[in-house]
Amino acid sequence: MVVSRSAFKVAAFSSLVALCLSTHAARAQAGGSGGSSGAAAGGAGAGGAPVGGSAGAATGGMTASGGTATGGTGGTTPVNPANLISNGAFDSDVTDPWWTYANNTDENPADETIAVNNGQLCATMTTGGGKNVWDVILGVSGLSLLPNQYYHISFTASADADRAIKFKVGLGDKPYTDYFIEQIPISATPATFDYTYLNLRTDPMAQFQFQIGKTTGTVCIDNVVVEPVAAPTMPVYKTPFPSGHPFKDYKSLVKMGTAVDTPIFLSSPLHNAIVAGEFSMITPANSMKMNLIQPVQGTFDFTDTDALVAWAQANGLEFRGHPLVWHTQAPDWVTGATFSRDELIAIMYAHIDGVMSHYVGKFPYWDVVNEAIDQVDGGWGFRKTFWHETIGDDFINLAFARAHAADPAAKLYYNDYNIEQKGNAKADKVFEMIKGLKAAGVPIDGVGFQGHYYVEPNGSTSVGLPKMQAIIDNMARYNDIGIDVQITESDFRIGKPLDDAKTQVQNKFYADFLQACIDATNCSHFTVWGLSDVDSWVPSTFPEYDYAHLWDSKLMPKADALAVSAVFAKYNVDGTPIGGSVGTGGAPSGAGGATASGGSGASPATANPSSGSGDSSGCSFVSRAGGLTPLLLSGFVAIGALASRRRRKSARSGQR
Repeated sequence: MVVSRSAFKVAAFSSLVALCLSTHAARAQAGGSGGSSGAAAGGAGAGGAPVGGSAGAATGGMTASGGTATGGTGGTTPVNPANLISNGAFDSDVTDPWWTYANNTDENPADETIAVNNGQLCATMTTGGGKNVWDVILGVSGLSLLPNQYYHISFTASADADRAIKFKVGLGDKPYTDYFIEQIPISATPATFDYTYLNLRTDPMAQFQFQIGKTTGTVCIDNVVVEPVAAPTMPVYKTPFPSGHPFKDYKSLVKMGTAVDTPIFLSSPLHNAIVAGEFSMITPANSMKMNLIQPVQGTFDFTDTDALVAWAQANGLEFRGHPLVWHTQAPDWVTGATFSRDELIAIMYAHIDGVMSHYVGKFPYWDVVNEAIDQVDGGWGFRKTFWHETIGDDFINLAFARAHAADPAAKLYYNDYNIEQKGNAKADKVFEMIKGLKAAGVPIDGVGFQGHYYVEPNGSTSVGLPKMQAIIDNMARYNDIGIDVQITESDFRIGKPLDDAKTQVQNKFYADFLQACIDATNCSHFTVWGLSDVDSWVPSTFPEYDYAHLWDSKLMPKADALAVSAVFAKYNVDGTPIGGSVGTGGAPSGAGGATASGGSGASPATANPSSGSGDSSGCSFVSRAGGLTPLLLSGFVAIGALASRRRRKSARSGQR
């Protein structure tokens, strides 16, 4: 169902929704995941074979059924089929050319033996297994990868007990240890995993490896395939939401964005289709961090970011530059050396100039300085980073002035976390800092509220849930000093186990936070930090938490995505309230409490990557057992449309 006119009636909308009750669910496959916000860690492999791993594991989105798990697109047609892996079927007792590596230390002992057993290559960890999965590795070297070539990756894996391992394709040396990396769960039942991976670089000596350490036991692999294939086709996308409108249709209210990482984003057609179909902007989660984009002093590598920018431009999405000056994920050549103030200023200027000049005129927004305020000596002040401790308090002033000179038309932002609520000590410190910068004539246009919040494993919200009125008040005081606000990294993680009550809290958070941005005259963008639970940074950073995003690990929209859509559905796409009135500060009645079935994370609505067949009605949401029915969903939207009056935002036209 597509609502094309700006002033449809609620009764007509509800009637049309009822026609969609028989719409079928579309199948969706999850793509392989990129690295999380953690920096890559490298090491040296046995026999000179370099190895490495990601310091932040992305959650695997694999689901096994009948012994088969799927990721990426899988099943694509080989182009001149040629398995780059020699001895991937293990039909004899030979283990070559596979090699092993064990990072054996006194603190974290690790050892490994390998052998072919029953036609599988099995690695047995005979001691502690090390501290991390990459402390014990099974790999093969010398794969010749071509730039801009898709590869089909397939293998079967099992273990003597349930465990999580990683596989990766890429170099073992810095800076590009991980081209493609994915964490997967395996068990005693062999499961086959399939991915499609887009390689961006020429690499005649790439590796394929399984990172299996951390605990003792045996891991077996078989039928390993890495072969070039034709580029997969991005499926036709229909929004799954009852309004018939994707998020991006409401850009007159707020532009919705999401963070992306190169491997999963460019390798998963369904992921691409959802992002292009729903969002107005993307932010690179990692590819513009200094350790990746300037891995060697004076040498810039724009490969990953250029690929993302080209995709965004082809699909009509804005692109956010993120970040220019940050103390984390900085290269060793900066953090491992000592510089004078003048030398480090020159390094900062050269980095800003090098990055911004490459993209001048292409990015409307830049996060110039990231996370510079912290609790220091019992109070709140400048974080003790190499930037601040060497240059001094004015490093922020200097960074903004240089960025403005590099691209005078771009809007420049300071970005930080836990700064959303007025009355919070850090938020108040950041406000006073930005107010001072503005008064001093520093060319700063806005502030990025990251917006990372949570419900604790025991269900408590006393610490992790913000007070929305405090956020509203904070946005208002920034408006008073002429500073724009953008939500730049929002997510809401749920402490395990997932249940109905926690899901309802999450739904209401997203709905209320979005409504606060819509109601503020100076809040123009709302970016979620990652599309789905499959490429989440959360589990690797907060092991007791997960389920933070709007789409699940199968790339199905969750109840929190529905809650976001229900907020937008109170408006026409031109920003005017439906029926002339909209409630202020909160989700429409019912939407905030929309939950996935049984708290299990099952989706109440499903993406429809249609290729032209299927339900001719055009409806793209379904009823699921134990979940929300489309009739109920339409009720949520109808109730929201009749809520109390809100004024239309009128000062936004210059920000779009």
